[in-house]
Amino acid sequence: MGATVGLPTAIVIFAQATSRRLERAETDLLLTTVTTREFVVGIGLAVYSRVALPWLAPVCSGAVGFAVGVRSPVTAAAIVVAVSGFLALAAVVSAVGVFAWGLVPARVTVLVRQRSVLRYVLIGVGGLIASVVAGGGLPPFDRVTEIARRAPIAWLVDLGLIAVPEIDTVSRRGLGALVVLAVGIPGGVIAAVAIADRVLGEEPGQIESTAVSRSLVGAGLSSRLFGRYVSRPTLTVARKRWVQERRISLAFFMAICFPMFGLSGIVLYALSVRDVPPIALVSIAFVCATGVGQGFGSEVLGAEYPVLPMTLTSASGREFVRGTVLAAVAVGAPPTALLTLGAGLVGSVGVLEAVLVSVASVAWCCCSAAVATALGMDVRYRDIYPMPYPFTSAMIYGEIGRASFIRLGLVGVALSVVCLPAAIAAVPAVTDAMTAVLGVPAPVVRSAAVLLTIGIALAVSRAAVDRAAESYAAYTLR
Repeated sequence: MGATVGLPTAIVIFAQATSRRLERAETDLLLTTVTTREFVVGIGLAVYSRVALPWLAPVCSGAVGFAVGVRSPVTAAAIVVAVSGFLALAAVVSAVGVFAWGLVPARVTVLVRQRSVLRYVLIGVGGLIASVVAGGGLPPFDRVTEIARRAPIAWLVDLGLIAVPEIDTVSRRGLGALVVLAVGIPGGVIAAVAIADRVLGEEPGQIESTAVSRSLVGAGLSSRLFGRYVSRPTLTVARKRWVQERRISLAFFMAICFPMFGLSGIVLYALSVRDVPPIALVSIAFVCATGVGQGFGSEVLGAEYPVLPMTLTSASGREFVRGTVLAAVAVGAPPTALLTLGAGLVGSVGVLEAVLVSVASVAWCCCSAAVATALGMDVRYRDIYPMPYPFTSAMIYGEIGRASFIRLGLVGVALSVVCLPAAIAAVPAVTDAMTAVLGVPAPVVRSAAVLLTIGIALAVSRAAVDRAAESYAAYTLR
């Protein structure tokens, strides 16, 4: 298990170190004095010495101690060879990946623009998988361990313990690991040099030409979808926010990472009861809708901060607020509705009730975005500061301190009040009591409560939009 988890972890660490080293290297200057092969090998050795060599002393000490304990001196050398080869393989694989990524901008531009979004999608998916594993939804731990023991990466463990008679290892797997290291490391270096030679030989214009900005007022998919229903300034505000999110996905970071914890708890609960009951379905829609509002509305002024004076003089308050809500709902509502509908179809609720809750989730997304925008408009201009963007060296703007976290909590509180009728009606004891008093089936009671929450959400959304528009009109740069 350690080798299975350790290899991708080591690859990520080496890849980050390699990327930082390449950013600081004067590539154009160096390539006038050394060959591409010398450049790549030099970068690789520099990264390996910085990341791996600090572990050399503890690894050697541990190997010697282990060898003394098992009375097998050869084991010390075997462990050192296995660990150093393991790290060298990870360094080579990471170098190949880093240089190969340089070929992507010229060929898969869309993937490059969405890589920050994909990063947080993977974070959310990883959290949910961890919840499923913790809840026993995947094969037992013993079976997972057995699969990991038979995986090719585990051959390195056999190599390190090949000389220990008391441990049951497969000699041919250990020798196979040695062959893999002897062939894979030089082969990876050759591949990295070949890819780097091609990447570093690209003309700058070939890469830059694929990232040309597009007009925010021209024709496009958003114009075909929403052009007939919203005004052009409103759509322009929404398109501007989408462009920002494709480049620095602050909203996606908050919309995925914050609900991840709530969804993890819901998954654990669903696994414990072996069902997706009505209360879990409402909770899924609530958590996702809250994340949508927190992502797009809470830092609405931070997203506009560099050009806020221009924004305040070029768009009216109602157009700006509606555009922000449109940007949030158009991106966050479809996955929220699909996730809610899928969970409902898997669970014990009926099809009509699942469809109704998924429709309500769209209204809750709109309400969450409107309330978050109204709260976000109360941030003073002088309280917005630059701050580092997670996992990158980019800078974003936002409010520093506990006020921003309080605002995130207020969004959840406001939406929880809106969703309260549906949540109460989804409690089995309440449903049974209402069924006995009214003499109607339980699905009807829950559906009526959901319809009530839709009406409340739309009313609160309209009030929040009006409040945000008033704050926008009265906003001052002081």
